[in-house]
Amino acid sequence: MKKITLILALLFSAISFAQISVGPVPVPISQNQSFGSVSSSIFTPIPQQFSGGEIFRFRPGLVTQLDKGNAFDFNNSRWFSIGKLKTGTQTVFGLRFQLPNTAITMGYQDIADLNPRIQWVGSGTDLEFRAANSFTSTNSKLVATMTNDGRTYFGDPLAAFDTKVSIDYTEVSGASSRVGLTLESDASQNGVFTTAIRSVNNAGGFIKTGLDIESTTGSSFENTGINIRLNGGTQNTGVRAFVTDNGSDGPTYGVFGSIASTADVAVPAFGAAIYGTSSTDPNRFAGYFNGNVFVTGTFTVSDKKLKDNIKNEENVLDKLAQLDAVTYTFKPNDQLNLPSELQHGFLAQNLEEVFPELVTTINKPILDKENKQTGIYEYKAVNYTGLISVLTSSLQELNEKATASIDELNEKVASLESQLEELRGEAGSSKENKLDNAGEVGFSMEQNRPNPFTDQTVVNYTLPSNTKATIAVVDLSGKFIKEYNLSNQKGQLTINSSDIGKGIFIYTLISDNEVMISKKMIVR
Repeated sequence: MKKITLILALLFSAISFAQISVGPVPVPISQNQSFGSVSSSIFTPIPQQFSGGEIFRFRPGLVTQLDKGNAFDFNNSRWFSIGKLKTGTQTVFGLRFQLPNTAITMGYQDIADLNPRIQWVGSGTDLEFRAANSFTSTNSKLVATMTNDGRTYFGDPLAAFDTKVSIDYTEVSGASSRVGLTLESDASQNGVFTTAIRSVNNAGGFIKTGLDIESTTGSSFENTGINIRLNGGTQNTGVRAFVTDNGSDGPTYGVFGSIASTADVAVPAFGAAIYGTSSTDPNRFAGYFNGNVFVTGTFTVSDKKLKDNIKNEENVLDKLAQLDAVTYTFKPNDQLNLPSELQHGFLAQNLEEVFPELVTTINKPILDKENKQTGIYEYKAVNYTGLISVLTSSLQELNEKATASIDELNEKVASLESQLEELRGEAGSSKENKLDNAGEVGFSMEQNRPNPFTDQTVVNYTLPSNTKATIAVVDLSGKFIKEYNLSNQKGQLTINSSDIGKGIFIYTLISDNEVMISKKMIVR
């Protein structure tokens, strides 16, 4: 034991009187020891001894080294500290490297802090993260940068076409589900506006893209660019696009969809540039457009195998007679983008009385400037497509009635001709000459045009000079409808459907109480 004690004593003595060589002048080890009291505060520069070698200060909890300058100041000196250091208003605990007018610290900003930090000091300076392969060279590659104004860049921000952020998980094995990037907000944290990803691209350029998604290589059963699942909100929106048209010459699209051609496939698989689906509940729509919609082709589901309780439309003329076809213009509306031009159609309330199944009620949410719902705007909409079959059936029904009426008319005309023959025989040669030679004595009346007609038709006529005549209209039963006086020797007579009604009629040219010429017309 005595031998061990002696050896340790000799060793400590050698260390105490040993010297180290720093430069050309030997520096005793004792010069690196603290001389007297050492202040750990740096309210003002701390004078230190410096005589050609390194100067260290030691005290409990603090080690400092002055590398350049005569004081531990924040101007032109270069120094570092490890441990507990008072910097004026705070007592930091950690590591500080001070260069002229800039510094970096790692540790605790204050003894009472719970979270450590990395902090750099200096106006206009950035914090860089670099990677190097050599232990003897300062050459390195910039992998990330944090700026003094709070921005973060991944990769070299000055390099064109380089990926700034890349997550490679190709080496992950045995994983049935892989996620490249997850941004998750804690459900316990509440906020007015919470955004997982925000892309700001204000750089000048010919083409700017906020988000570019590509999947072109590798085999997969299904590719999805963006998959959105929303639930639990009062107002959910899968994709919201606001595009401002600044009057440029190019087109503007809120949402643009395109699907490739399959000309080399006889029957291609189902595809749609934009696909929307919804339930059939009231006030639910696969697509809702507040404004004009243009299509180059459209199809509506109508397969017989999809339908049940199929019945022919019957007695639709009576129903259509209850509809009022109107022209109108829309009122100014701050909820709907309605056209300003003259419109043709029906009033939903009128159509609902006759065909209630062709009218629905829509409850559109009223949104404020922040897209928060403030109320409901209710209005009625019409299924005009559903009227096509009704109108088709009405034409068929009208055609059937017209055919029956024409057959009946032909029978009555034949009967009238027979009666005329009898009248000719009874009246003698003078009356016979009037009827048979009406054209020869200057009477003519052409077939009305158009025929059939809906609103009005025109009849051309010619009379002998100084002759008074009328054109009388009767229905097929012989009931008198209306009579028109002819004042000109040659002219046109306009007959309005509003004056005589709808149906099949006989119009006759009468002069001197004698029937000169008779013809038939149809009003729809």
